[in-house]
Parts: sequence; structure tokens; C-alpha cells
Amino acid sequence: MQGPSSIGIVFVAIGVIFIGIALRDYLNAEGKMTIARKIWLRIAFIFAGVGIGLFFMQIFL
Repeated sequence: MQGPSSIGIVFVAIGVIFIGIALRDYLNAEGKMTIARKIWLRIAFIFAGVGIGLFFMQIFL
């Protein structure tokens, strides 16, 4: 069953991309917590969580 594993990798990769965007926003705002940064981080954690969840589903099922 290769499907969930590859989909999980894609979700984690998208999460890493969003973390990079949040880091770029952090550097542009000189350390201030902006609304955009909060949203980018929230989206990144959601994608990473779904990717990790898919890995665990593959292991336990």
C-alpha cells in the first residue's frame, strides 16, 4: 500500500514550504508577530499534522 505513504510525504513537504514562508514573513517584519505569519504557521502545522497522521495510519492499519 504505497498511496498513503507518498501522500503523507507530500503533506509534510507542503508543511515545510509553509514554515519557510512564515520564516520569510518573520524576517521581513523584523521579529514582529503579524497576522500573516500566524496564518502561515497554522496552515503549516495543519499540513504537517495530516502528513504525520497518514504515516501513523499506514503503520497501525
